[in-house]
Amino acid sequence: MLPLASSSFSSSIPKLVGHKRGRGGGGGRTVSVFVCIVLCAVSSLGSLYGGIFLGWNMQQGETTAAVPHRELQLQTHITQLQAELKVMKAQARFPPHSPNQKLGWSSTNTANDEEKENDDDASSRNGLPRTVTFDPDRTGHYLSGMKFVNRMDFATKFDMGVPLDDNTDGNDQVTILYSTPRTFPTEDDDASTTDSSALTDVERATENCDVLNIVLTQPSQERQCLAVMGQYESYHVQKFMRLPDSHDEHGGYTRTGNLDPALPLRYVSRGMQTNGRISAKIPLIAQTQQHWDNLLPYLTSLDSVLHELQPLLAQVASHNPHNTVIVMVCNFGQSELFLNYVCNTHAKGMGDLLRNVILFATDEEMYDLGISMGITTYYSQTIFGSVPKEFAKAYANQTFKKIMAAKVYCVHLCSQLGYNILFQDVDVIWYKDPLGFFHNTTSPQYPFDMYYQDDGNHALFYAPYSANTGFYFIRNNVRTQYFFNALLMNGDLIISTSSHQIALVALLNEHASMYGLKVKTWERNLEEFPGGYSYHRKREFMKQLIRGLETGTKEVDPYIFHMSWTKNKNDKVKFFQQLGEWYLTDKCTAKSKTEIDTTFGKGGDDTQTGIDRCCAAVPFVTCHYRDKPSKIPCKDSPPIDKNARSFW
Repeated sequence: MLPLASSSFSSSIPKLVGHKRGRGGGGGRTVSVFVCIVLCAVSSLGSLYGGIFLGWNMQQGETTAAVPHRELQLQTHITQLQAELKVMKAQARFPPHSPNQKLGWSSTNTANDEEKENDDDASSRNGLPRTVTFDPDRTGHYLSGMKFVNRMDFATKFDMGVPLDDNTDGNDQVTILYSTPRTFPTEDDDASTTDSSALTDVERATENCDVLNIVLTQPSQERQCLAVMGQYESYHVQKFMRLPDSHDEHGGYTRTGNLDPALPLRYVSRGMQTNGRISAKIPLIAQTQQHWDNLLPYLTSLDSVLHELQPLLAQVASHNPHNTVIVMVCNFGQSELFLNYVCNTHAKGMGDLLRNVILFATDEEMYDLGISMGITTYYSQTIFGSVPKEFAKAYANQTFKKIMAAKVYCVHLCSQLGYNILFQDVDVIWYKDPLGFFHNTTSPQYPFDMYYQDDGNHALFYAPYSANTGFYFIRNNVRTQYFFNALLMNGDLIISTSSHQIALVALLNEHASMYGLKVKTWERNLEEFPGGYSYHRKREFMKQLIRGLETGTKEVDPYIFHMSWTKNKNDKVKFFQQLGEWYLTDKCTAKSKTEIDTTFGKGGDDTQTGIDRCCAAVPFVTCHYRDKPSKIPCKDSPPIDKNARSFW
């Protein structure tokens, strides 16, 4: 019997490595022809060998009974030969990855030392490790290889608009998965054909990708698995968790327990948390009916309101060349925050910028105050008559929800009339004109449709944008107009979640995916647009801000400050007072225009405006809490947070 040494056979055939994989795929065609020739030749030799082998055995006088045994041996050797051909085919289709690459596996790991050294040299020239490859017969139609690139470089090249966290150990690379070998990076071994030295690692890694789907996953989640499955395409993540079944008899959800490794994986919503709670509650019929009842007066009066509003918005937008209006909404209960914003802006020499503001007052008292301060103001009893006059004493209470609905209405109105919108809450103060940032056509961020301040809370219910609805800019187009139509119609989600932000972020996800809405949320560490996250969490930043304002050195140079992450209006006022940003006099604090007129007397100077009566030229600085940022040391004041250390 002749021996079949399959290992020596495979080693005698040269391996094809370093071939070019451009979009034309010419190298792949050459390899395919070569493999076909080898396969045909070996098949023919196998048949010839089998015939000679059987004839030789029969000539030696073997009995007929011995022939099946010999045939079985022959078939075994042929199977081994086919396996060797399969490996050769894989070697021809995929280059071996660098031996320095620690992660992944490759079906092409039999290159000799000399070829491996050449591969390393080519890898060094590229600046990228060789592509890690996978078995083509298992996943070759949707997953053929992978490569790693720097996470920050990748996020800069492909800005998805999410608030980007810093790189950390164990989260400083992006894994790129390639569907077929034609998407692999072109190897830099033919200088006359390609000059990849001019490309970055990210550009080289994606140069042959005609489509790039990006999946974001929370790092540092223990026992999390990601599955990629070839199937009819989906742009949603299908999520399974080891949780007790939480469906109730009505098809809703009830919290039944925490994550339990002993339970089987079951399908859950994308907002399901490990404690068994969902981040977005399904609106009940009663909540939907409540939303319809609230919405009916708005829709029935929409045409007349738009007719009344158009000339006011046209006047406001005429004060800038960008067709932009600054939109604010306020009830009487929050009036002192709005008045302080106006006084603060005048004290910093930016009073003319207030001509770009339109205030939507939700009651007559606030309307009168807005007019007295020289602000273009609009009020509709039909739309805003149900909004309470008092301030919201806590986040997400009933008054808060009513004001959130008013925020949706006023932005929707301005969007329908075709204006760019800078929306801001009344707890925002300016350091410099913010409109310049959004209309800078040379900025790489200019093409986005929407810009949001990062809320700072990166809990699951705000993922992935964590958009704060107290300060944002909207570039008017069909995408943003339809978005605010959708938000208007989803008011029952605001009611069920007690959050304007949860509803808005949920819709941002869908509209970005389905309609290509371009959303940008600045990362929470961005110095230009700080808010409550910075106030409560970034001690050194706040000291730099305070020192810079005091000395004029501008260690940091923000546009605005938003006093978010604060329980209620009373705390916001105290924080602004000790930060040195409170310019409203006591005579106008929590006072209606009628009360202010009475305070100053009917026989007083009629030429005095609300600015003259209510605004100070220098801030009132008052200590309240030693553990919060303050312009002056407040070490003798109590802490607001238990056992917290002094800010100074």
